[in-house]
Amino acid sequence: MADHARGLTVDRRRELGSHATPEALALHLVELALRHLHRLPQRVLDPSCGAGSFLLAAADALVRRGADPAEVVEQRLEGWDVDPEAVAHCREALRRWAAAHGVRRPVDVRVVELDALDPTAGPAGSVDLVVGNPPFLSQRTLDTARDVARREQVDARFGPLGPYVDEAAVFLLVAAEMLSPGGVAVMVQPRSTLSARDAGAVRDRLLEVAAPVAVWADDGRHFDAEVDVWAPVLRRGVDGDRGEEVEHGVEVHWGTAADAVDRPRPEPGQSWGPLLATALGVPEIAPAGEMAPAGAAGHRAIGDVATATAGFRDEFYALSAAARSLDEPGWGPQLPPLVTVGMIDVGRLDRRRPRRLGGRLVADPRLDVDSLQTDAPAVARWARKRQVPKVLVATQTRVLEAVADLDGQMVPVTPTVSVEPTGAVGVGPQELLAAVCAPPSAARLARDAAGSGLSAGAVRVSATAVRALPLPSDTGAWKEGTDLIAGLGLDEEGRRNEILHRFGEVMVRAYGPADRDLLAWWWPRATGRRAGGADGA
Repeated sequence: MADHARGLTVDRRRELGSHATPEALALHLVELALRHLHRLPQRVLDPSCGAGSFLLAAADALVRRGADPAEVVEQRLEGWDVDPEAVAHCREALRRWAAAHGVRRPVDVRVVELDALDPTAGPAGSVDLVVGNPPFLSQRTLDTARDVARREQVDARFGPLGPYVDEAAVFLLVAAEMLSPGGVAVMVQPRSTLSARDAGAVRDRLLEVAAPVAVWADDGRHFDAEVDVWAPVLRRGVDGDRGEEVEHGVEVHWGTAADAVDRPRPEPGQSWGPLLATALGVPEIAPAGEMAPAGAAGHRAIGDVATATAGFRDEFYALSAAARSLDEPGWGPQLPPLVTVGMIDVGRLDRRRPRRLGGRLVADPRLDVDSLQTDAPAVARWARKRQVPKVLVATQTRVLEAVADLDGQMVPVTPTVSVEPTGAVGVGPQELLAAVCAPPSAARLARDAAGSGLSAGAVRVSATAVRALPLPSDTGAWKEGTDLIAGLGLDEEGRRNEILHRFGEVMVRAYGPADRDLLAWWWPRATGRRAGGADGA
C-alpha cells in the first residue's frame, strides 16, 4: 500500500486527495465498526480503496471470526477507485494476502475502476460494512474543487449540499446509501467535518439515514496530509420488526484506549464538535438556553445587542493592496489603522511586530483611503461602515481573543470579525469585549467548533458563532469583568497575567457558579501564544 502512495507525485496525490492509511489504524477502525454490526458481514465495500489498506484489515478481521480466506477475497470484499494504478495495487495486495493465508489457486478479486459518486455505482442498500479513507478534496481551492458537471452530479444524487462541502464528507452519504438495514460504515474524515458549516447538510442527512453510534480520534498525524482526522461509525436504521437494539448515544474512542465515553447523539442542525470536545480536554458547559441572563435587559445573546461581520476575499485583497507599511511611501499616522487577526490578543492589540499581509511583511499598516476609493470603491464603502466603535475578534485561536476599538477608527482585515454594538442600553464595546473574551464563551466555541481550526487545539471563529454567544447573567460580575479587561489594554507585561487571571475568575462567575475546571482550562490558553495562523496573521 505504501509503495503505491510513494509512487504518486505530490500533485497527483493532491489531485486525487489520496493518502495511504497506516495498517494499524485501518485494523483498529474495522474492529470498532464490527463491534456495532451485530453480524458477520457478507459484503464489505471500500468505495475509495486505494491500494487496499482497509480491505486487507477487513480480510484479517473476517478470518479471525472464522471466515474462509478464499471466500473472503472472492465473495465478501469489494473495492472501487478512480485511479487505475491504485486498483492494480489493491488487486495484487489481496492476491498476496490470499496466498499468505493458504489459498493455493488464483483468486478472482472484486476490485474495479469505478467512481463511487456516479449514481449508477452499485445497488443501494446492499452492503453490510462500508470502510475507507475517502479523498480529502477541499472545495475552496481550484485544483481540488469539483467542476460544474461534478457538482451537478452530486446535487442530483443527494440534493443540494452547498458548494464547499469536502469530497470526503460526500463519501459518508455514499456509504449511508449503500448500507443494508443495520449495516455499519466507518470512514476517516478531516476533523473539520465535525463542525464546519459547509458539512452541515451532510451531518443532518446522516442523522436521518445512518446516524453515528461511535467516533474515533486521537492527537496523532497519521498521514502525510497536514490535517487532523477522525472517523465516525455510522449505523443504518433497521426495520421495526427486526428486534435489534437501537443505539441512541455515541461512544467516543480516543486513540487505542479500550474504554469509551458516551455522549448524546447530536440533533439536526447541531455541530458534531461536542462529541470530541471532552476528549480534547474542553470542559463541559451548560446549554445556552439554560443561561438566560438575569439583568441584561432581556437580551440573551451577543446577536441581540450587536452585529457581527467579516469581509470576504474582495475585501482582503483590496485592503491588502491599499495597505501602507511604516517603511513605505504614503504611510502616515493620520491614516486609519488596519487590524489583522495576528495583532489581536485577549484585551490588547500588538501593532509593533511586523506581520504578513497580502504576501508581504508590514509594520503598523495603515489604510490609504484615496487609493482604496480609486481602485475598489465598493470595498471603500465597506471599510467606512466598519469605522464605528466595535470589538475586533481573531479567527484562529485556542481561546477567544478580541480587542475593543473605542474610537471607531480601525479597519478590520479579512477574516477579522467586527462586532458592532446596536445601541442597547449598557452594552457598548467594552461590555461586549468582556463577554467575548470570557472563559465560558471560549469553552462554548471550543465545544461547538471542535476540529475547525487550522492547527491542533485551535478553532475557527466565525461571525455567526460570535453572534450566538450568550451574554452574562450576573450583571454585577459582568461590570467588574468589563473594568478588568479595560485595564489589560493599558497595562504592559507587569500585571497583565494577574489582571487576566482575575478577569477569568470574575467572568466565570458572571455566567454561573464558580468553575475551577473551566478556569484551569482557559488560563494557560489565554496566556500562551495563539495556535495556528494564516496570511494576514
